[in-house]
Amino acid sequence: MIRTSTAYESKPVPLAEILRRTRNRLVESRPLALMGILGIVLGLICLAVLAVRGGAPIPPEGDLTKSASFDIAVGIYLLTVALLLPEAGFSDRGRKRWMWWNIGLVTYAYSIETIQIFRGLDPRFSRHASPIDQIAGLVFFVQALALMVVFFVLAAKFFKRDRPDANSPLLLAIRYGCVTAVGAFAAGIWMSVIQGRVTGQAGNILPLHALGFHGLQAVPMVALLLDWAGVDATKSRNWVHLTGTAWVTACAAVAYQTVAGRSVFDASPAILVSGFVLTVWGIGALYAFWKWARVPIRPESPGISRMPT
Repeated sequence: MIRTSTAYESKPVPLAEILRRTRNRLVESRPLALMGILGIVLGLICLAVLAVRGGAPIPPEGDLTKSASFDIAVGIYLLTVALLLPEAGFSDRGRKRWMWWNIGLVTYAYSIETIQIFRGLDPRFSRHASPIDQIAGLVFFVQALALMVVFFVLAAKFFKRDRPDANSPLLLAIRYGCVTAVGAFAAGIWMSVIQGRVTGQAGNILPLHALGFHGLQAVPMVALLLDWAGVDATKSRNWVHLTGTAWVTACAAVAYQTVAGRSVFDASPAILVSGFVLTVWGIGALYAFWKWARVPIRPESPGISRMPT
């Protein structure tokens, strides 16, 4: 249930209640959550096969680390949006359509990524692929664009001006996460266009891609911890602004380093800025956790959270 801006309030919430509400929310978007779990399982299978093979690739170019990281990353993304989806304000029909579009697109992504790697082919940038495999890779690129469009539909819901929860710290945090996720999608398109993750002399687009998507978890988690700690909305929004700005700045700094063709491990003003603002985010996250962990919870207090009961 989305709370109105005038009725916004927060009370301490114990861990057992948090877990119960998280489970209920995942059940509410069960097909999407199951697809997320499937991605993590597929990634773990790829890692297991990699371990059995002693780290050796599958000839001629099947890199199991790529399929493992892709499947797990997409799985975590799906679990994240499954938790955020009820906050978007879709109608029941719209929510189901949005969810099944994601499931259809991700089903193809899991299949082409995992199957091609086990066949010894790079699903995107293969130098050994047949014409049919090349077409499948092109469809993979179109699928990625479609998944980005579907995400934009979700993000637009969070930026509507007439939302009843306009003053919610969680809504503010989700907006910050959406901004960094858009940057992550742009980085993904960049990799597809140049047919690889390496740019310039030593630049690697993948860290930027990952950092952007993790904004969907990093900033909302701060807002939720403060909410569960019973911190008032005004103070929570200030902390969300601080940590959200820090994460966006880190993404911008890493993007600058990557565009320059330099490794994120290469010391530079941009990387120093990135390290500093990520430390700021870390301080904010630790503060939010500390506030939640130290609040005494009365057994009779049901708590209030955006997670449905």
